Amino acid sequence: MNDPEARRRELLRQTRKRYDDNHFIPAVHPRYGSIYHELYDDQESAYPRDTFLFRLTLGILCFICYVWMDSSQAEIASVSSEQIVNQIEKQVEMEDIREVWNNL
Repeated sequence: MNDPEARRRELLRQTRKRYDDNHFIPAVHPRYGSIYHELYDDQESAYPRDTFLFRLTLGILCFICYVWMDSSQAEIASVSSEQIVNQIEKQVEMEDIREVWNNL
């Protein structure tokens, strides 16, 4: 970012801060959220961290637990690795969906 642009953004930020009594973020589509925050938020504000690393770690941990259960033939909470595979591979029939829907 060049110097005049940085100065302009800083002046704009100061002006908004001075005259804005209630600072709120309007409803912005998540796709455009980063652009909005880049333009209108204070540079000092902390952005929420992305959860991808957490979800990746959780998925890897679940996979490692499954491999350990399968290799040692262990049962956790009376569930074996074969039961996990059977539930993943289970085909859902349309009749089952209708039955669940009717029970709601």
